[in-house]
Amino acid sequence: MDRIVKILFINSDESEYLLIAALLSEIHHTDYQLVWHPRLEGALQAILADDYDLVLLDYYWGDRNARELIRAAKSQASQAPIVVMTEQMEAEVDQDAIRGGASDYLIKGQIDIQLLERTLRYAIERKRTEQHLSRLAHYDPLTDIPNRILFRDRLEHAIRLAHRDNTSFTLMFIDLNGFKEVNDTFGHDVGDEVIRLCAQRLKTCKRRSDSVARMGGDEFTLLLENTDNSTDIAHVASKIVSRVGEPYIVGEYKLTIGCSVGIAVYPQAGRDADVLLRNADMAMYQAKQRAESGFRFFTEAMNQQVHRQLRMEADLRAALKHNQLTLAYQPRIDVHSGRVIAVEALLRWRHPERGLLSASEFIDMAEDTGLINAIGAWAVTQACTDLSTIRRVCGREVLMSVNLSIRQFNNDQLVQNIAGIFAETGVRGDDIEFELSETSFVENIDLVSLCMRPLAHLGVTFALDDFGLGSSSFLHLQRLPISSVKIDSQFMTELASKRSDRRLVSAMITLAHNLGKLVVAEGVETREQKEWLAEAGCDQMQGYYFCDPQPLDVLCTTLAQGQLPISPDAHQSPTE
Repeated sequence: MDRIVKILFINSDESEYLLIAALLSEIHHTDYQLVWHPRLEGALQAILADDYDLVLLDYYWGDRNARELIRAAKSQASQAPIVVMTEQMEAEVDQDAIRGGASDYLIKGQIDIQLLERTLRYAIERKRTEQHLSRLAHYDPLTDIPNRILFRDRLEHAIRLAHRDNTSFTLMFIDLNGFKEVNDTFGHDVGDEVIRLCAQRLKTCKRRSDSVARMGGDEFTLLLENTDNSTDIAHVASKIVSRVGEPYIVGEYKLTIGCSVGIAVYPQAGRDADVLLRNADMAMYQAKQRAESGFRFFTEAMNQQVHRQLRMEADLRAALKHNQLTLAYQPRIDVHSGRVIAVEALLRWRHPERGLLSASEFIDMAEDTGLINAIGAWAVTQACTDLSTIRRVCGREVLMSVNLSIRQFNNDQLVQNIAGIFAETGVRGDDIEFELSETSFVENIDLVSLCMRPLAHLGVTFALDDFGLGSSSFLHLQRLPISSVKIDSQFMTELASKRSDRRLVSAMITLAHNLGKLVVAEGVETREQKEWLAEAGCDQMQGYYFCDPQPLDVLCTTLAQGQLPISPDAHQSPTE
């Protein structure tokens, strides 16, 4: 404390003021300035003025005490620590003053220079430490703007004020476009500098009364208070898009990113923090669907979509609870022998109102809500249980193929849970194949590989689904325990009529074989497709030409007959 330390002395006794002033004057290495306030009236305003480093307060005032003053100062976030003075240390002072917010106490008659200096220094330094820790907890260390915790507090405060005063405000949710590519290409240090510069630009787009925050990663929020003109709001959003889109000079690099802005206006877009944030996020997502940067207001149509999604989410939770989920199985045949060597488990939902739904109609919802972990665990358990039934009833050894969502790999207990399912159902790891989509695999290679290896140690094999739609690294395909690739059904449609599709599929088969992988063709619906794929060297096939997805009991009958009911004609298959 090498600067002037200003102390507010709230005490009605002038002799005590003179005593404290004299003691402070004897402390030579610190310059103390003592300001006397002889009344309780007006003391709170003086404390909250933020003009003082410390408040020295007489606790007893005749038949009154300063308890309410201390509590009021604390509730209104006084920045100055309060040290109380009293004739003796009593339980009332301990309970009401110290616990009410005072930093320390001094007993009159026992105060000397050393005690006074030590008490004042300790109270000031502790307050500074508390303020420092509070800033660490509420401000983003990279950008030095509020983090999601402080922003949430400010958002809820804005809601309370707007509700009280019948006013409006605007919440903007901002997501950067192209930042991941910058981070991956130039490294995290460059990415961090772009985030920091972006935060500075966003600060230039707001008024002093507004708040900007970093929610995490490349997501920001902006709170515009007292807004009721959509044109003005749009101008601010346009300014944000323009400023964020200007080139960034980081070292030797000149980088350009964009942003998408979702706008939610209180109270039209919601009356509580969670709803406003969700709706601003949805509007941002809608803006992101466009090719270029831009902004989008949350509308009633989006609101209806939110309600449909919430209803769907509630229905999906009920589906888990009331056993509405089921599995259908589609056989996979070996091209050379014609035998069924595997079955793929396909998730279905017996919706009480909408009928039988395929996974494509609800799996995204399951992933977004986190229900995918419970649904995925159920699907693996049911598939393993049904595999035991197939072997017992049909006497057939087949591989069970089950789809895994990339979101399931975020579950730290995934490997442990699957091992527990194997133990519970008596199924071995080498009886199971897990299918991963190529697009999700490529985007999350580090996360996926961490789980693939321990699962492979259990005997599990892996198939890469939708092969040809993503951009798998050949190195990843070689090093990771992937035993087969599945050519996506999209390539089957024009196989007979387009040479370009035939050349592409032929090249994919050759590539996979050169990497030592089996090739499975999905969506085979005609004899022509089947015969061409066989000549091209495809190892296994599945599709409606051979067999529809079937319930367990029908599948057992089909397998017991020894051959599949081949369809004589091509036909349109529903989305799996």
